[in-house]
Amino acid sequence: MKKQFIILILANLLLSLATFAQQVGIKKNSIYAELLGNGGIYSINYDRVFQLNRCIKFTPRIGFATIKDVVVIPLEANILLSRSYTSKNFFEAGVGLTIFKPTDKFSEKFITINGYNYNFEHKSSNIPFIARVGFRHQKPTGGFMYRAGLLLFTGEESLLTVGLGLGYTF
Repeated sequence: MKKQFIILILANLLLSLATFAQQVGIKKNSIYAELLGNGGIYSINYDRVFQLNRCIKFTPRIGFATIKDVVVIPLEANILLSRSYTSKNFFEAGVGLTIFKPTDKFSEKFITINGYNYNFEHKSSNIPFIARVGFRHQKPTGGFMYRAGLLLFTGEESLLTVGLGLGYTF
């Protein structure tokens, strides 16, 4: 009985070390440009992958853009679903918000970006809620990555649009 217990403990330890060895080589950071997505016309973004289990990853994201004297900051939390730990293709779903903050040079009362009307008449910023579903290709070893998604903007109005991201994982 003791021998079986020791073998079970050693097998579990070896499996844990093998899993850890696989995780060491996984590239977790991505920088990418997104067109027509959360940032309106474009945004430059950074996200980081956190492995939750064998098939699920969590990726928080922050971005930046400026459009017609308006600073745009997309924030998003995504879940990546795959078949295994080493998959490179993912179903991506997430929620977020984008902060649209006019600079002092902005003199309009509203702005239309990618078909969505942002009203600044009685407020200093406009923050729509965004839901995303899509596809993401990101190799565990890093390199070129891309993502495409369908986005729903909701706030003072609703808009269904697409987003296409191209970048690099390191």
